[in-house]
Amino acid sequence: MMFLLVGQTFAQKVPAELVGEWHNGNVSMMQEKNTTTGQTTASNGSTFTYKFSANGSFEFIGYMKSTMYGCTTGLFNDKRGKVEIDGDQITLVPTKNFWRNTYSCAPNSSKERNYTLERETFTWRTTEDEYGKTLVCLANEKGESCYRREE
Repeated sequence: MMFLLVGQTFAQKVPAELVGEWHNGNVSMMQEKNTTTGQTTASNGSTFTYKFSANGSFEFIGYMKSTMYGCTTGLFNDKRGKVEIDGDQITLVPTKNFWRNTYSCAPNSSKERNYTLERETFTWRTTEDEYGKTLVCLANEKGESCYRREE
């Protein structure tokens, strides 16, 4: 007996230890004070979140902010799509890759665009941090980044 399936795709099963939300980020201890309003804000910070679902989809949200001499630059990335898993290799296959770049001192230079939908392959592993919290680490030729599971 032979079966032919046309136009149908099957969701990639994501390993249970990878399913969930994973975060990485930091905030600077340095602050900038707006001399006009009196408000203070952290001068630099970033947050990066991956969400891997059991159905084979992923979401990535990244945001970085830097304030220098009263001018704030912000970078935002919203990437979504599906994953392909092959042992310890995970390939992100985006269907969305939106970028926003803002600059408070020259608002006309702010940009938004849908960026290229390039596949990214990482070697993934889980480990624990010094507090016993689970981390997932993603590594490729650019380096390795680890993210803490959100409970």
